[in-house]
Amino acid sequence: MWWGAVVLIVGCQHSVPSGEPPFESTVAAPVLEPVPLFDGELPSEPGDNDGPLPSQLRITELARYGSQDTARIVVFLNRPASYEVGKLAASGGKGPRLFLDIAQATYAGASQYDVGGVVERIRLGHQAGAVRVVLDLRERVSERVFFLPEPFRLIIDVASAREGVRPASAKLGKEITRVVLDAGHGGHDPGAIGASGLMEKDVALDVALRAAPLIARELGVSALLTRETDEFVPLDERVARANAFNADLFVSLHCNASHSPEGHGVMTFVLDSSRDQVALQVAARENDASVAASTQLAKAMSQVMDTTTSRASIGFARLLQRASLASLSQDYPGVWDGGVRQAGFYVLAGAHMPAVLFEMSFISNPTEELRLESPGYRQRLADGVVNAIRAYKLGVSR
Repeated sequence: MWWGAVVLIVGCQHSVPSGEPPFESTVAAPVLEPVPLFDGELPSEPGDNDGPLPSQLRITELARYGSQDTARIVVFLNRPASYEVGKLAASGGKGPRLFLDIAQATYAGASQYDVGGVVERIRLGHQAGAVRVVLDLRERVSERVFFLPEPFRLIIDVASAREGVRPASAKLGKEITRVVLDAGHGGHDPGAIGASGLMEKDVALDVALRAAPLIARELGVSALLTRETDEFVPLDERVARANAFNADLFVSLHCNASHSPEGHGVMTFVLDSSRDQVALQVAARENDASVAASTQLAKAMSQVMDTTTSRASIGFARLLQRASLASLSQDYPGVWDGGVRQAGFYVLAGAHMPAVLFEMSFISNPTEELRLESPGYRQRLADGVVNAIRAYKLGVSR
């Protein structure tokens, strides 16, 4: 659902491999097996943290999220892999192409998938001890290729290189025209559940539904929801939708939880590496992955993130933290300020725009769960989101 704009997000179907010439230019990507983590730990494998690696590296699934000017391709593998990225310019009647060579991998699925938009199709085939994933492009693109662990997958994000295609705001005070509100969890994934049975997915959706029309009406900014009902949307797809919408801000809404019922307050997170154990635990829970995997992601992303956009994310996170506390304090004094923190959140990875994850209170705290059940508290949270976007739009620095 969106307010004040029309957005086209194109799905995809199938169809042809082929041998491509060697790369004209090749950028070596980091070797990911194994990847050293903090304190000398190695990444854990999905579903079997203590077992041996599978002997045969296989591509197990391919997900495609295409739009007119952006696309995200997700290549799932059964274990970590080494890969190389390269490009071919348009020539001989063929458009430009982007390549991903996955060393020592095997693949037994369809040889071609239609996508549409900036990525016309994807082709896969075996070549020189690797599986080559070829993106046939409509035009020149900028690209970002990175990995997410647990389960291990390679993310290929592309955007048209045409000037003016991506209006994402990397500076405070730049025109804000499109915002994406991401209601966390949904469908079979309830998120955290309070002692009385309140589900995180329901609170997040309700706050998003309250905030979106206010953003459109009061700020004149188009607002898109990544989900408008109780449906499951994969983490990889959420930011893909924001990129397709050419959003200027991405706000992922969640409820916090801890093993102790005493945990309380509001916190706002940005994507970056961290040694903050609280932040690491929150990221691991929201990612449905281990702390090691979340740390691994943050370290990998810190090497490819745009510095200006990262700074803008921190600036908006500070505004959101301040605005939400100001809004809540009108009726609920004493809400604790958990501050702005950083950690490796899957849902923020690959965002073309400033992106934050907002933990709106602790659903595991009996007092805050009771508040989260209240329409008045939810409205105050929604008002805080709207006021933060208003301040960001006006160029308020913090």
